[in-house]
Amino acid sequence: MIDLLLQGALHTLQITTAALAIGVIGGVGLGILNCRKCRLPIAGPLIQGFILVIRGTPLFVQVLIFYFALPEALGIDLSPFAAGVVALGLNSSAYVAEIVRCGIDSVPQGQWEAAHVLGYGRKLTLQSVILPQMVRNVLPALTNEMTTLIKESSILMVIGVAELTKVGREIVARQLDPLPVYLMVAGIYFAMTTVVSVCAKHFEKRLQT
Repeated sequence: MIDLLLQGALHTLQITTAALAIGVIGGVGLGILNCRKCRLPIAGPLIQGFILVIRGTPLFVQVLIFYFALPEALGIDLSPFAAGVVALGLNSSAYVAEIVRCGIDSVPQGQWEAAHVLGYGRKLTLQSVILPQMVRNVLPALTNEMTTLIKESSILMVIGVAELTKVGREIVARQLDPLPVYLMVAGIYFAMTTVVSVCAKHFEKRLQT
């Protein structure tokens, strides 16, 4: 039984890693384009609308849309894993975008002005001055986003993805003894999120030195 649960946990980590990659890449780009210094007249409202829609609707519904509705509407075939990863990744990108935007906007205005005096353009100022400070500011929030993704991956059970919760449910269906199985599932989730939090705190301390 424990072997099956560990396989489910590995699948959960694979889902989380792929979704986090989408969330970070998309979220950083959207966050930069939506910050005060870089916001564009047309792109800004579109990005804000995307974030508003994603954050204002349940992730469960988004997963159902990406697995059942969009493939039928677009005439494409998505596996449960692909649909789930894309749904989780886009959901994460909206939250990461707000984290990044707030992190950039929290950097004092004087940093921008000092870089301008030194002859830095906007792109070089972002790369060399603003983003390094932003990373230190938002790391705790990004850590929380990753642990949230680990837990929210359990939603993909409804579209047949064999992640940890679904594996636990299948074991319960065969053994009809839910308490020990679900306690082990909860313990594995706790272990995964704890490891992420500990590693992030260690990395945060290194950034501060």
